[in-house]
Amino acid sequence: MKTVLLSPRTGAITVGEIPAPEAAAGTVVIRNDWSLISAGTERATVSTGAQSLIGKARQRPEQVAQVIDSVKRAGLADTYRTVKDRLERPMQLGYSCAGTVLRTGEGVDDIRPGMRVAAAGARYAAHAEIVAVPRNLVVPVPDGVDTQWAAFATVGAIALQGIHQAEAVPGSRIAVVGLGLVGQITLQLLRAYGYDGLGVDPDPAMVALAGSAGLVAFPRATDGLSDVVSRHWAGAGADAVLVTAATPSSDPVEFAGRLARDRATVVVVGDVNVAPPRSSYYHKELSIRYARSYGPGRYDRRFEEGGHPYPEGYVPWTERRNLAEVLRLLAAGAVDFARLEPRVFPLEDAAEAYEALKPSPDGRSVALLLRYPGSAQLPPQPAAPTGSRVWTAPRSTLRVAAIGAGNFATRTLFPELEREPRVAFSWIASGRGLSAAHQGRRWRFLTVAESAEAGLASGAADCVMVLSRHDSHGRYAARVLRSGAALYCEKPLGLTEIELENLADAWQSAGAPAMAGFNRRFAPAMRDLRAALPAGAPLQIVYRVFAGRLPAEHWYFDPRQGGRLLGEMCHFIDAAGFLVPGRPAAVQAVGVDARDPAVAQSVTLQLTYDDGSAASIVYGGLTPSGAPKELLEVATDGMAARIEDFGSLTVWKGGRPTTTNYRGAPKGHAAEMRALVRLVRNDPLDEKTAAAADFPSALWSSLVACRAARSLTEDRAMEAAPSTPALARALGCLPSPSAPAAARAEGDGQALGGPLAATGAI
Repeated sequence: MKTVLLSPRTGAITVGEIPAPEAAAGTVVIRNDWSLISAGTERATVSTGAQSLIGKARQRPEQVAQVIDSVKRAGLADTYRTVKDRLERPMQLGYSCAGTVLRTGEGVDDIRPGMRVAAAGARYAAHAEIVAVPRNLVVPVPDGVDTQWAAFATVGAIALQGIHQAEAVPGSRIAVVGLGLVGQITLQLLRAYGYDGLGVDPDPAMVALAGSAGLVAFPRATDGLSDVVSRHWAGAGADAVLVTAATPSSDPVEFAGRLARDRATVVVVGDVNVAPPRSSYYHKELSIRYARSYGPGRYDRRFEEGGHPYPEGYVPWTERRNLAEVLRLLAAGAVDFARLEPRVFPLEDAAEAYEALKPSPDGRSVALLLRYPGSAQLPPQPAAPTGSRVWTAPRSTLRVAAIGAGNFATRTLFPELEREPRVAFSWIASGRGLSAAHQGRRWRFLTVAESAEAGLASGAADCVMVLSRHDSHGRYAARVLRSGAALYCEKPLGLTEIELENLADAWQSAGAPAMAGFNRRFAPAMRDLRAALPAGAPLQIVYRVFAGRLPAEHWYFDPRQGGRLLGEMCHFIDAAGFLVPGRPAAVQAVGVDARDPAVAQSVTLQLTYDDGSAASIVYGGLTPSGAPKELLEVATDGMAARIEDFGSLTVWKGGRPTTTNYRGAPKGHAAEMRALVRLVRNDPLDEKTAAAADFPSALWSSLVACRAARSLTEDRAMEAAPSTPALARALGCLPSPSAPAAARAEGDGQALGGPLAATGAI
């Protein structure tokens, strides 16, 4: 499908081809008829892209601060690669569109294919032939409303949220400062609701446009404008002033103070310099409020992406209701967006449309629309893998495919695989298509698959790497194995025991090689320590991790992604288990800041093993940047050892320390990728590599992480033994189904026994 793309490095606008997005759970796939170009937000984004690096830094000081923090945490080289990749990665633009529903994901029950809808949301409601939008950002278009005008609903919701924030009753006097697109729509909404509204703008053309729609507006340059407005209202001031301008100047906010009556409210809707002068704001005791985008729910992942509703009694006007209200007013004829005189461009002329955003002697266009041909279709959904393809090791070139194309894959794993001889990148797929298209070209994949399912159905890969978001790992990993391909799955292998059971069953049924992305097993320091430990001796392990605080909006805290315990602490659970000779017996988790695994940042784990070993994992997720990240200490009979950030291993034995330093502090990614290639090719593995590549132990680490999450929630210790048959067989607690009946009966008792199993706690 076609989409509008922006180069963050140059600011160039192009129309490119990318795969259509998938109908993920909770999303609605829409074929666009129209999308609206935002003259404010998008003009600023394109303008920033066209500037030099210094210009970009001046306009985005908060991102400069993030880069400086990244240098402290990850080093200059890693930070440089990250910044370079982001500048080279194209962006989709747009956040307001309307069209026809093609497909809906699981859990969407109020929107059906064939319905006409309007949609909102940056990264979702993009300028593209087909978009996938979370259901809480999609509303039906009423009969009689053309989708051309429904495409304005998102900007209308922004205007409506500003009115809500004023908390003024109908009939109130409301001034609107700034008559761009949001300001023009705001004036129409005020009239529709019975407010006494007027507008102010420095551009006479915008004043004239408002006047042509029968609205009251004045040029900012009018002599004695404050007095003119006061006379218009019979000597009174504004009950509320909505600032809808976009300018670095503080004049709109200063002028709003002059227009306002005593104790009025000034609502900042646009991107302006807020520097209220004391002379007016203090003496009138004015209140300043901000209007956040489309309304309540904006920037809340639980609402927007998770589909969680807000209680109507407490939050009656969510962003979704604001969208629906704008469409209701359109249907009633109370607002008329045709009066905005939008310029229309076909999709293929998108670059010309963005040129029209720039200042021109002919004046500016307040509204720009992209028109779509309406012929784009989704590819047919491939049949689910049947398991008919039998795994066979590749004889020559190893064909590797990827599901997901995020930073970790492209910065860490793909470069290591590219160095391996006789490895070729076959196909790549991602949920929204854009990242797969970009990284597919960058890493020279033969094909950008329309979807993960289409890639798997093609049979064109010997090994498929699951590198997507955490909530999809378990599902995709099982599908890969059932398709007859070998599997590499980044951690975590699954977020629930049900997912792990399904994966274990697929692995045993398929007979294909599988490896988990627990790279610390392959770190030279970790492998050397394991080799130095006395055979069979119980261990005491203390693993301290200063992971650093993540911002509340980080995707880890999306409740669907499992949080830091399941998504990152599983690494350290696995590293401890890799060293211990025994099997996990029990785990208890204590949260420092929260008992909800989805939001907890700092957690302490106590693990015990059936050989008497014990491990304590202290995960500090609230620590400042700059602190050393990982310290692993082991004590056992006649020996002590310490690994410091994988840069050194010190072993105390016989009273004398021996220290080994590791250049570059490798965490095992290079060795891990080499092992993956050998494993899939069925090449012989040395003892150390075979132990590190062991898939059942990775399943067990994932199971322990799931039990740790339950322990944190329920505030009690949890047994670590598997309680489902496929997992129990995969972990060696049950014999395979082909074993003699007596052996199976004996194994059943061992696997499902234990004091907590008897109570149904596991």
